[in-house]
Amino acid sequence: MTQSDAQTIKPESGRTLDKTNLERLLAARAPGPDGSASTLYLKPGEGLEFLESLGSPGRDWRERLIRLNGSIRDSGTGLAALRSGDRCLVVAPPFPLPESRLVSSWDPSALLLQLMAEYTLGVVLLRLGRSSVAIYRGERLLSSKTDARYVKGKHHAGGTSQLRFQRIREGQMRKMYDKTCATVHRQFAPYAGKFDYIFLGGERFTLNGFLKVCPYMEQFRSITLGRRLNIRDPKRDTLDEVGGMLHESRVYQFQW
Repeated sequence: MTQSDAQTIKPESGRTLDKTNLERLLAARAPGPDGSASTLYLKPGEGLEFLESLGSPGRDWRERLIRLNGSIRDSGTGLAALRSGDRCLVVAPPFPLPESRLVSSWDPSALLLQLMAEYTLGVVLLRLGRSSVAIYRGERLLSSKTDARYVKGKHHAGGTSQLRFQRIREGQMRKMYDKTCATVHRQFAPYAGKFDYIFLGGERFTLNGFLKVCPYMEQFRSITLGRRLNIRDPKRDTLDEVGGMLHESRVYQFQW
């Protein structure tokens, strides 16, 4: 990486790694016994001001992290940054980090513990006409329900015909939202109070419409993560892959 490449770390320069590949990368990048290293953990919402309070070591990290694109720094789950010599890994983990700290050694332990945790996770996947609701413990699927309901596509003609079509379509969408909300209630109720985090996936417009008319989801607002799962077709076969997706991290690299 050239000096100019290191000035700004862009989102597209990152890559998504599953749990196994991230563990391998961390092991491969670990310094030798005499190598210089440091590790920084920033919990969600912990601004760069935290680093200022740590004196010179914190300011060194702040100068590097300020290069990062804002969407990386504000990942919603915090950041784990590990330096070995002049190479640095920045990891946006799948789940929120519990604390901020800086240590003068290579210490991925907090990140690895998070990856190994057997969290109880609720998932709602929704696209126009199809939905899946699932519960996982770790990567293991515990329970699920998938449903399909016809919803008319977009209508491009004008006049009275378009208005009538729009009313029909809105009615179909509302029925889909209501049925999905009822399914979420039935699937989630046995685990109420046990969930660690909730994930949403599918079309953003459809999800937003659903959240507006499903009051049951309000109780999970504080544990619903901002990352949206990119699922094109919510169906039963897809759910076998989602367990791994829930544990994926976004990883960025730059020169110190």
